[in-house]
Amino acid sequence: MEAENVSQVKYMLEMELERLCQRTDIDINLLIGVDGRIFASSVPKEMDSDQFRLLSTFKSNLPYLCGKLKIEDLELSLERWKGGMAVVAAVGENSFLACLLSKQAGMNEMSSLLEDIVTATQVLDHIFEQKSWDGDVLEQYPEDVREELAQLSRQMFVERFTHTRSYKKNMKILEFFKKKLEKTVGLGQVDQIISVAFNELGTSAPYMDDDTWHKFLDKIVDEHVRTLIGDIQAQEYKKLWKMELERKLKKY
Repeated sequence: MEAENVSQVKYMLEMELERLCQRTDIDINLLIGVDGRIFASSVPKEMDSDQFRLLSTFKSNLPYLCGKLKIEDLELSLERWKGGMAVVAAVGENSFLACLLSKQAGMNEMSSLLEDIVTATQVLDHIFEQKSWDGDVLEQYPEDVREELAQLSRQMFVERFTHTRSYKKNMKILEFFKKKLEKTVGLGQVDQIISVAFNELGTSAPYMDDDTWHKFLDKIVDEHVRTLIGDIQAQEYKKLWKMELERKLKKY
């Protein structure tokens, strides 16, 4: 699942920043524009004193880092302070990832850490620039980047599916059919008719597409409504409901 709007882009960026923290010793991740704006972040809900001092130190050095990135066109920079360190890596042309660690990392740790950070920068750039998720585009990335994008997509689907445009559209159309059936055959028949129709189609309302909604209409009228109210009236309802369905499919 890919992000459909600005809110979902930000949510997906923060998911990746959080995932990077979880698989490394990074305390804080920030996606920042070269002008100093913070686009997304992963910050502990309750920071300890070391993390708080580290973040304060980083923020005080942020104008310097932004200027350094713009002037020198750096792709990667390592900053060490008494209370910790920051790895700063470019994400595209106009933003960078800042990874803050409240402890100093050794050479062996740094090698693995940098690999994770480089992977994350490519993932973040893909999401931030809203690039296509088509297979031919994804094939251009290294395997670790493709795998991370795939896992993010699955996680996004699980956590945010009910917020997608298609889900909201399908719920509105389902409600439309429920109201029509209730007026036509009575409230007691509605749930059973809808349940049987979905079972026969092998799907459910959240996962419907335009073509399947038309098949759903055919089933509920031809196999259920017709037997309850007769052929002539059922045919008239089918004609009217189809016109309304097509308007709603275009509208939503």
